[in-house]
Amino acid sequence: SDISSEAINYCRSLRPEYSDHFSVLDCINDHHEFNYDFIYSVAVVHMLVDDNDRNVFYRFIHDHLNDNGLALICSMGDGLTESETDISSAFNMVERHHDSGFVKVPSTSLRMVNFDTLEKEIESAHFSIVEQGITSSLPDFNDLMYVVIRKHE
Repeated sequence: SDISSEAINYCRSLRPEYSDHFSVLDCINDHHEFNYDFIYSVAVVHMLVDDNDRNVFYRFIHDHLNDNGLALICSMGDGLTESETDISSAFNMVERHHDSGFVKVPSTSLRMVNFDTLEKEIESAHFSIVEQGITSSLPDFNDLMYVVIRKHE
Protein backbone atom coordinates (compact mmCIF):
# COMPACT_ATOMS: atom_id res chain seq x y z
CA SER A 1 0.00 0.00 0.00
CA ASP A 2 1.05 3.58 -0.62
CA ILE A 3 -0.64 6.96 -0.43
CA SER A 4 0.33 7.68 -4.06
CA SER A 5 -1.97 6.32 -6.73
CA GLU A 6 0.84 7.01 -9.20
CA ALA A 7 3.20 4.72 -7.25
CA ILE A 8 0.54 1.99 -7.03
CA ASN A 9 -0.18 2.21 -10.77
CA TYR A 10 3.54 1.93 -11.47
CA CYS A 11 3.83 -1.17 -9.27
CA ARG A 12 0.83 -2.72 -10.99
CA SER A 13 2.40 -2.07 -14.39
CA LEU A 14 5.64 -3.76 -13.28
CA ARG A 15 3.93 -6.78 -11.71
CA PRO A 16 0.46 -7.14 -13.24
CA GLU A 17 0.14 -10.67 -11.87
CA TYR A 18 0.04 -9.12 -8.38
CA SER A 19 -2.01 -6.04 -9.25
CA ASP A 20 -4.71 -6.88 -6.71
CA HIS A 21 -2.05 -6.88 -3.96
CA PHE A 22 -1.28 -3.17 -4.48
CA SER A 23 -3.60 -0.57 -3.00
CA VAL A 24 -3.80 3.13 -2.26
CA LEU A 25 -3.91 3.75 1.47
CA ASP A 26 -3.51 6.83 3.64
CA CYS A 27 -2.42 5.53 7.05
CA ILE A 28 -3.31 8.85 8.69
CA ASN A 29 -6.90 9.08 7.47
CA ASP A 30 -7.89 5.57 6.36
CA HIS A 31 -8.83 2.37 8.11
CA HIS A 32 -9.60 -1.03 6.68
CA GLU A 33 -10.87 -4.32 8.06
CA PHE A 34 -7.68 -6.36 7.62
CA ASN A 35 -5.15 -7.30 10.29
CA TYR A 36 -1.70 -8.65 9.63
CA ASP A 37 0.96 -10.83 11.18
CA PHE A 38 3.62 -8.57 9.72
CA ILE A 39 3.61 -4.90 8.74
CA TYR A 40 6.55 -3.32 6.96
CA SER A 41 6.87 0.45 6.78
CA VAL A 42 9.81 2.07 5.02
CA ALA A 43 10.21 5.82 4.42
CA VAL A 44 6.87 6.72 5.97
CA VAL A 45 7.32 7.89 9.56
CA HIS A 46 10.20 10.23 8.73
CA MET A 47 7.91 12.10 6.32
CA LEU A 48 5.53 12.85 9.19
CA VAL A 49 6.72 15.99 10.98
CA ASP A 50 3.72 16.69 13.21
CA ASP A 51 3.57 14.73 16.50
CA ASN A 52 -0.14 14.02 16.04
CA ASP A 53 0.43 12.55 12.56
CA ARG A 54 3.21 10.35 13.94
CA ASN A 55 0.93 9.17 16.78
CA VAL A 56 -1.86 8.36 14.31
CA PHE A 57 0.65 6.43 12.16
CA TYR A 58 1.62 4.26 15.14
CA ARG A 59 -2.05 3.83 16.09
CA PHE A 60 -2.79 2.63 12.54
CA ILE A 61 -0.08 -0.01 12.87
CA HIS A 62 -1.34 -1.01 16.32
CA ASP A 63 -4.94 -1.31 15.08
CA HIS A 64 -3.94 -3.44 12.07
CA LEU A 65 -1.35 -5.72 13.64
CA ASN A 66 -2.42 -9.08 15.02
CA ASP A 67 -1.73 -9.55 18.73
CA ASN A 68 1.23 -11.85 18.02
CA GLY A 69 2.39 -9.91 14.96
CA LEU A 70 5.54 -7.92 14.29
CA ALA A 71 6.10 -4.63 12.53
CA LEU A 72 9.31 -3.43 10.93
CA ILE A 73 9.62 0.35 10.73
CA CYS A 74 12.46 1.97 8.80
CA SER A 75 13.13 5.69 9.07
CA MET A 76 15.87 7.98 7.80
CA GLY A 77 18.40 8.71 10.48
CA ASP A 78 21.67 7.75 12.10
CA GLY A 79 20.17 7.16 15.54
CA LEU A 80 21.84 10.27 17.00
CA THR A 81 20.76 13.30 14.99
CA GLU A 82 17.40 15.06 15.17
CA SER A 83 16.15 17.51 12.56
CA GLU A 84 12.98 18.55 10.79
CA THR A 85 12.01 20.57 7.78
CA ASP A 86 9.47 23.36 7.58
CA ILE A 87 6.32 21.62 6.35
CA SER A 88 5.13 24.84 4.69
CA SER A 89 7.93 24.37 2.13
CA ALA A 90 6.95 20.81 1.25
CA PHE A 91 6.30 20.43 -2.47
CA ASN A 92 8.40 23.43 -3.43
CA MET A 93 10.53 22.59 -6.45
CA VAL A 94 14.17 21.84 -5.57
CA GLU A 95 17.15 20.76 -7.62
CA ARG A 96 18.54 17.30 -6.91
CA HIS A 97 21.58 15.58 -8.31
CA HIS A 98 20.95 12.42 -10.28
CA ASP A 99 23.36 10.19 -12.21
CA SER A 100 22.02 11.74 -15.40
CA GLY A 101 22.50 15.31 -14.11
CA PHE A 102 20.42 17.72 -12.07
CA VAL A 103 16.64 17.43 -11.98
CA LYS A 104 13.92 19.52 -10.38
CA VAL A 105 11.57 17.64 -8.10
CA PRO A 106 9.06 18.61 -5.42
CA SER A 107 10.56 18.62 -1.93
CA THR A 108 9.02 16.60 0.87
CA SER A 109 8.69 17.01 4.59
CA LEU A 110 11.22 15.29 6.81
CA ARG A 111 11.62 14.67 10.51
CA MET A 112 14.58 12.65 11.66
CA VAL A 113 14.58 11.55 15.29
CA ASN A 114 17.25 9.83 17.34
CA PHE A 115 16.79 6.44 18.99
CA ASP A 116 15.79 8.01 22.33
CA THR A 117 12.87 9.86 20.71
CA LEU A 118 11.91 6.86 18.57
CA GLU A 119 11.88 4.59 21.61
CA LYS A 120 9.60 7.02 23.49
CA GLU A 121 7.22 7.18 20.49
CA ILE A 122 7.14 3.38 20.27
CA GLU A 123 6.55 2.95 24.00
CA SER A 124 3.77 5.55 24.11
CA ALA A 125 2.08 3.75 21.19
CA HIS A 126 1.92 0.56 23.32
CA PHE A 127 4.66 -1.36 21.54
CA SER A 128 7.80 -3.09 22.72
CA ILE A 129 11.00 -3.05 20.71
CA VAL A 130 12.25 -6.51 19.74
CA GLU A 131 15.28 -5.30 17.82
CA GLN A 132 16.70 -2.01 16.59
CA GLY A 133 19.68 -0.85 14.64
CA ILE A 134 21.11 1.06 11.72
CA THR A 135 21.18 -0.25 8.18
CA SER A 136 21.12 1.27 4.70
CA SER A 137 19.10 0.97 1.53
CA LEU A 138 21.40 2.26 -1.14
CA PRO A 139 21.29 4.37 -3.18
CA ASP A 140 18.41 6.16 -1.45
CA PHE A 141 19.26 5.90 2.24
CA ASN A 142 22.83 5.85 3.55
CA ASP A 143 21.63 5.73 7.16
CA LEU A 144 18.38 4.01 7.90
CA MET A 145 17.18 3.36 11.43
CA TYR A 146 15.04 0.28 11.91
CA VAL A 147 12.95 -1.09 14.73
CA VAL A 148 11.13 -4.39 14.95
CA ILE A 149 8.20 -3.94 17.29
CA ARG A 150 5.32 -5.89 18.77
CA LYS A 151 2.31 -4.97 20.86
CA HIS A 152 2.82 -4.96 24.63
CA GLU A 153 1.91 -8.30 26.14
